[in-house]
Amino acid sequence: IRKEHLMRIRTLACLSLVAGACAVAATGFPRRIGLTASQADVSLPGDLILPGANVVVDRGIAIDAPASVVWDVLGHVFEPEDESTIIDIADEDHILMRVAPPAAPEGAEASGTCVIALLPLSPSRTLLHIRERHVAEGRGRALAWAGVAAESLSSLSMLRDLRDACVGGLVDA
Repeated sequence: IRKEHLMRIRTLACLSLVAGACAVAATGFPRRIGLTASQADVSLPGDLILPGANVVVDRGIAIDAPASVVWDVLGHVFEPEDESTIIDIADEDHILMRVAPPAAPEGAEASGTCVIALLPLSPSRTLLHIRERHVAEGRGRALAWAGVAAESLSSLSMLRDLRDACVGGLVDA
């Protein structure tokens, strides 16, 4: 009877793990956080620079502030390490830049793209959408996805901090 009981507990634990993994996968993690599937499916500036990207990550947060306020906050908190990585800037719309793959060592080549796009949801509400695109093969692809998963919590925290700064007026324009 004891063996049967242990076997049932193991089976239940395994089924719970599988169910949990399926639930997480259904949310889009780690490919997207804070966005619906349809929001993540929109075309953004820079998508055509790496059309064959096989590591595409979308992060987003709705902010109860107009795009002009969000843009001002971004201007205060965002400074690229190297200005030469910037591909394009359109005021109150987007910043497009080259970035190194997730989990790449310090000083790695900026071979991917990242866009920070502001999408107005209404005159007083903005969707801040960040998309990274990378092309990676073999072990590099697995490392990129591992890096994406590892960076997910810090990305979500950064988005919440940006939202709080916009809504709370924590940055002087």
